[in-house]
Amino acid sequence: MHTGKNIGKIRELLGIKQESLAVTLKISQQTISKIEQTANLTEHTVERIAIAMGVSANMIYHYNDQIIINFLKETIPTADNQSSEISNYLPFLEKIFELYERLLIAEVRLK
Repeated sequence: MHTGKNIGKIRELLGIKQESLAVTLKISQQTISKIEQTANLTEHTVERIAIAMGVSANMIYHYNDQIIINFLKETIPTADNQSSEISNYLPFLEKIFELYERLLIAEVRLK
């Protein structure tokens, strides 16, 4: 498990830029970049980042695509029990996750 990479994946999926997260945490964008390259982070660091991104530390430690998809489904606002416009894109997000995982596997095979 690479905690920093998990943070980066979740941040990107939530549409949060490194610069925005850095401002929220009162640190530099370069520090966010270094955090995302670090495999093992302190619990305190993960907690701070989780709070800033609006997710749980557990979600960061145990990242997988399905957890994020479920999180997005639960947090997307709906009106009168109808799907919001954003929720119509969830099948596409699932496909993107699948393709991203394939890309990671291909990169590992090339190394």
